[in-house]
Amino acid sequence: MTSQTARALGASLRYEFRMQVRKPSVWIVPALTVVLFLLIGGSLLRDLFDPDESSDDARTTVVGLAVQVHTLLSIGYGCLLADRLVRDDRLRVAPILDATPARPSARLVGKYLGAGAATAVPILAVYFGFAAAYAVHTGAPDALGWALATCAVVIVPGLLFVAAFALAVPLIMPAPLFRVFFVGYWLWGNVVAPDMMPTLARTLIHPLGGYPLDALLDFHGIDGGDTWAGPVPGATLNFLRPDPTPTTAWLSIAVLLALAAVALAGGHAVRARRA
Repeated sequence: MTSQTARALGASLRYEFRMQVRKPSVWIVPALTVVLFLLIGGSLLRDLFDPDESSDDARTTVVGLAVQVHTLLSIGYGCLLADRLVRDDRLRVAPILDATPARPSARLVGKYLGAGAATAVPILAVYFGFAAAYAVHTGAPDALGWALATCAVVIVPGLLFVAAFALAVPLIMPAPLFRVFFVGYWLWGNVVAPDMMPTLARTLIHPLGGYPLDALLDFHGIDGGDTWAGPVPGATLNFLRPDPTPTTAWLSIAVLLALAAVALAGGHAVRARRA
């Protein structure tokens, strides 16, 4: 990477981050989602602070918290990012930006990282806020270490995967339509059980991080009875469900990041063809 490309990427990243993090919707959407989840009886606070329901193991509790936060708030995350790339065309500033010396690919990566990071700030604030409250409440400082590890191998790869497709796909379909399809995909690919219908749940292509949860964090649910990765007897797509091991866990993370890179490359190609 040349110094000029690096400067363009850094400038784009900083600008996109500052602009996105100041948007009220970036904070309002996750806040309302968490409040609604708690009001309708979600187990977020119960698993953390109810001694009759929560696990005595800090690792199990904060990893379970990550699963709930990731499942819940990533839907709004993808929807909020759906207009970030097409907005330049809608406002007719794309030709002006393309006329600058900065390479379009560098600006695209900067937009991806900057806008994605800014939109993730409220999600991480919710997660680490609850994890810190749990650590103080139980006197278990190791909970914060497990929270950092879970964020690194589960939440961040999943959000990078979602952000890439949320930026690229609206180039070939209207952003509102993408949001509808994305919500449907998220529920189908993460919530539907594989023995009910074909789904990407428990596969290597699972943005909730089933393989890292199972093989790297040894998480099997608050009660220890859940399975997050691996083959399901009689289910379709079992070729994407090898046995969970540390190797397949890192492979799953690599697959998500590779697909994110492919989505960004496809978005770049679509924009270049239009230009």
